Amino acid sequence: MAMNRWDPFRDLISIQDQINQLFDTSLSRREGKREPQEGSWAPAVDVREDEQAITLVIDLPGVNEKEVEITVSGEQLVIKGERPAPETEGRYLRRERTSGPFYRSFVLTSPVAEEKIKAKYRNGVLEVSLPRKEEAKPKKVTIETP
Repeated sequence: MAMNRWDPFRDLISIQDQINQLFDTSLSRREGKREPQEGSWAPAVDVREDEQAITLVIDLPGVNEKEVEITVSGEQLVIKGERPAPETEGRYLRRERTSGPFYRSFVLTSPVAEEKIKAKYRNGVLEVSLPRKEEAKPKKVTIETP
């Protein structure tokens, strides 16, 4: 039976993301901008885990994979890059897609094998796999009987 352990940092990250979105929304309204413009933005990220790895799936439509930088330092994973502003003639009647730099930072809750990290980018979706170090993987202990 798989146990789902409680991770307080997961809840904190979710709260931080919600607060960031709240500030982004309220500040843009105060400045009179009702629709996203150029500036920083935060792509949506799903984080899942199993006994073998932590996997992040990040939506990056319109971002060239060469514009994305992934770094791991100690217990922190950083994903940053930039989505270019569209080059069009004329004026917008409505603009909802944000362009500009993005930056996401994640605290790693267990040690990962940095040399085995892999990233795949396909159809505007980046998937980063962070294999757990052997000592961080759960170990099953067998009970000996006399």
